[in-house]
Amino acid sequence: MSASTLHFISRTEFQASVNIEAFVSLCKQSSVLDSSKQFDSNIWDLGYFKGQNKIQRAIFSSMEASQISQSQPFLAQPFLDFAKALLVYLHDKRPVVCQAVRVSALRFLEAALRGCGKDSCPTAVNEDVLDTAVELARKQLSARVAYRVAGQLELISELMNSKRFIVLRQRWHHGMNKPRELGSRISKESIEAREKKLPSAAVLRALANIFHQATKPMHILVSSYTALMLCAPERINEVLRLSRNCIVRGDGRFSGRVGIRWAGSKGASDTIKWIPSAMVSVAEKAVSNLLRVSLPAQQIAEWYTNNPKEIYIHQTIGYLRNYEYLTVSEVADILWGDDTKRHSAYSWVIANGIPSVSLGAKGKGYSFKHVEEAVLKLLPPTFPYVLGAPELLCKDSLALVRLNESHCARATYVCMFHCVDNSIVTNPLGRPGHRSIFEDFSFTEDDGSAIWVRSHSFRHYLNMLAQMGGLSSAEIAIFSGRKDVGQNRAYDHMSSEEIQAPVGRAIKEGLSGDLVPITSRNLVARSEFAASGVAAAHTTEFGWCQHNFASEPCQMYRDCINCEEQVCIKGEARKEANLRSLKVETEHLLSQACQALTNEEYGADTWVVHQMKTLERVNVLLSILDDPSVSDGARIRLNIENAPLVTLADSETITKAVTFERRKRLK
Repeated sequence: MSASTLHFISRTEFQASVNIEAFVSLCKQSSVLDSSKQFDSNIWDLGYFKGQNKIQRAIFSSMEASQISQSQPFLAQPFLDFAKALLVYLHDKRPVVCQAVRVSALRFLEAALRGCGKDSCPTAVNEDVLDTAVELARKQLSARVAYRVAGQLELISELMNSKRFIVLRQRWHHGMNKPRELGSRISKESIEAREKKLPSAAVLRALANIFHQATKPMHILVSSYTALMLCAPERINEVLRLSRNCIVRGDGRFSGRVGIRWAGSKGASDTIKWIPSAMVSVAEKAVSNLLRVSLPAQQIAEWYTNNPKEIYIHQTIGYLRNYEYLTVSEVADILWGDDTKRHSAYSWVIANGIPSVSLGAKGKGYSFKHVEEAVLKLLPPTFPYVLGAPELLCKDSLALVRLNESHCARATYVCMFHCVDNSIVTNPLGRPGHRSIFEDFSFTEDDGSAIWVRSHSFRHYLNMLAQMGGLSSAEIAIFSGRKDVGQNRAYDHMSSEEIQAPVGRAIKEGLSGDLVPITSRNLVARSEFAASGVAAAHTTEFGWCQHNFASEPCQMYRDCINCEEQVCIKGEARKEANLRSLKVETEHLLSQACQALTNEEYGADTWVVHQMKTLERVNVLLSILDDPSVSDGARIRLNIENAPLVTLADSETITKAVTFERRKRLK
């Protein structure tokens, strides 16, 4: 964010209301959210959404007004100015893409103040008011949205308390439980959610056919964009911000690969994603289609980039640029390339307030300059840049059509272009109230019902394919342009059968090497274990330990080899291998400690003694394990106080005792 960082410090000697006035004054002068220019307005323009031609606004209306989609009445003073200042300050500290949830939280807080008889006074906010605001949100919003609003209320309360605008006894928490995610793969709800978020087989078949059969510009445009969304798991706004040179040919280690240069969103940076080999031809054809369909609009955009003050006129009537006045037919020819649309042209000049003059026998005439000014007003507000993409010039954008070209009933302007927004792509995919491309080609679902698919369904579908293909969570997050791996969970729609399928195939093909083998285990009866006199036991890296952790923690810090409670069992190959690995490691550590001792490093002598002691005990244990006279199953324990070795085994087991001085005696 280019705006300067705000920092407000409350004055302890001032009352809360005085500090709030200073806070409002600071935020009112800030450039954050263009506050210095629009603070006195109750409807703020916050810029354009990515991939959309509509502007984002913050409307400081009351809760009651928002319920009926009205902008008035506005929030009551003095809360109104405080709400504006809070929005500015929070956006400076914790910026968000959309302010809707934050504004909703302010509405519920103001309504709670009025409901508690506090007269919309910010300094009167307390725990009861905050709880009331959460309850209002819970009653009026869905569980998921209410939870987000409650989170913003908690953030607002922390700010107000930290700046001494209010006094809370302790940090306030909203207390709402996060809505439960569908964690089951076999429940009815999860199956319905899967079917709702993923495109059906009928949808994929229909789109493939339309992609190859389409001849009309809008059919080509919609099918080509959906094809690109099936080449990589991109959001609709990212697809609509592609440049005309988005295709990338790999070199170096990516030689022979074809990728697409995507614009990032939701915090992710711009990136090149290499297209799977099977989809390269689809991606290339889709981009080629879009370049061809958008070429007339691109030529118009390029004209206005080079001639921002002059109207674009197609070549066949270029001579009209020299006329001072135009007839109705000539106006129609400039606008729509059809001089027979005189009635539409007449309505257009009246709607744009263009005065007429008499041209004698030719009838009424209209000033070329006035017509030109009216047409130039149709340029995008952010021209020469694409709405919601301040880094992309209109003439370089792939998402261009001529004005009204996407409308089935309106005449297409031949003198003006239009940036494609998500509605141009999503409405023809079956959105209620709009004719779909599936109807145009007579495609339906397998049960005969009308097809409706969301553009985001393709992202869910490709994520599921990536999971089924064995990609890791990190790879899927990178593949999908996410900053947080945890967001993958919302796109995991694999059924239990699909999860188990790889294991089933591996077993059928005999690929069971990585599975844990079934081994026989010699279990000990409880009565036998009690008779051994051992109070407790648990396995270790080299055997098992008799220490009772219920009485005290390990006094040896898990240095099992130098502990007299360590018991080894001869015949356990894995633990014997661990012991031999320890010997190699200890010998290496001892050599390093001896070298450090030679260099007179501080503390080296202690390590030499410790490693020598450890190595000696390891060698003693290995000598017993290698002794053929000791049968498998013998229990071996070294005594650190030079006591003889204690072995507990069956009567057939030979018992040995070994001390640190390597004295042995048979018993």
